Amino acid sequence: MNELIKIKDLSGRYNISARTLRYYEDMGLINSTRKDDYAYRLYDEAAVKRLEQILILRKLNINIKDIQRVFAASGSDVVLEILSKKVEDIDEEVALLHELKEIVIAFIHQIEQADFSKDSDVKSLYDKAKEIETQLINVNYTGNPSPVHRLFEVSEKLEEKALSRLSIPDNVFKRVLQNVYFIFGGDIAVADELGRRYGFYVYHTCNHRQKHFQNADPQFQPGLSRFVENMLDFFSQDPIDAMQRESDIVHDFTPMVIMDLIQLTAKHEKIICENDIDIESIIHYVTHAVTIYNEGAIDGFIEQYKNQIHSRDISEDEKERLIRSISPAVDKSKREILRVAERYGVKQIVWDDNSSVEQTVKEIAEYFGLRHDK
Repeated sequence: MNELIKIKDLSGRYNISARTLRYYEDMGLINSTRKDDYAYRLYDEAAVKRLEQILILRKLNINIKDIQRVFAASGSDVVLEILSKKVEDIDEEVALLHELKEIVIAFIHQIEQADFSKDSDVKSLYDKAKEIETQLINVNYTGNPSPVHRLFEVSEKLEEKALSRLSIPDNVFKRVLQNVYFIFGGDIAVADELGRRYGFYVYHTCNHRQKHFQNADPQFQPGLSRFVENMLDFFSQDPIDAMQRESDIVHDFTPMVIMDLIQLTAKHEKIICENDIDIESIIHYVTHAVTIYNEGAIDGFIEQYKNQIHSRDISEDEKERLIRSISPAVDKSKREILRVAERYGVKQIVWDDNSSVEQTVKEIAEYFGLRHDK
């Protein structure tokens, strides 16, 4: 019997995210199925076996495009070619590491010969290091570059081969972001008016999606890597899938938004970050935050979705099924936003037909304790 496995169970079994499973499916690496009146993906025995093969290849650091080539090939030639190239890459990296080790040893010998006994303060140490560097650069090695020049060449090559990981202590992270004011969900007019009135720099996350998509790594940001496709066919997707993909995109670009904000804090005293961002992943580092829930925008979104479904060339039964699924999908997303806001004590502001920019700006400013300095 070919047992069907839910996406949640498959994700837990192999300790990978549902986001990654959907990405593998979008890339044509695995297939899922769905039962009638069951919204979630199900995977059969063949899909599970294929997933295990994918995970083995990913552990060998084989990229997605090469994995596609492996599965598309009828014989073993492609996989042997790819693995042979991987061995060459590993050999090159090992050689670079050995050379880096020799360069470090050379620096150690130079420092051991230096005399720091007369003046051991930091400035003297710095001056001595610069002196050693100058000596090294000026030494002529027959057929070889100076150690300093080669150090840069080796380190740059190693950086190209390794994934750079930035680790920031939590207390430092929170201190850097203490003058960033987050308006989750947000409203462009409200954020812009707050910025104008109180002299804040305003960062709209929606304006930077394309940039973040271009810099996305499919291995670690599978949701964001589908951004352009998602924008083009959003309303042609099953509503549950569409909402989940949007959630995946927001989750994946949130770290990139934070990197932008960290850079901006060096230029601007106070910043407003407006629109979609993954609250739960950053809330522990946030000092100022509100959530705006725009009921009118959601109602308009639902009507737009319905109109798009009515215009599609599908059966009336399928149209009806999709339309029935819109409200539950939106309600699920809404409940999740409100749940997170309530859990972490984020102030919620409901925007409806009776709301105005002026009123909302005043409410947020009072909550944040902003003073009109102009």
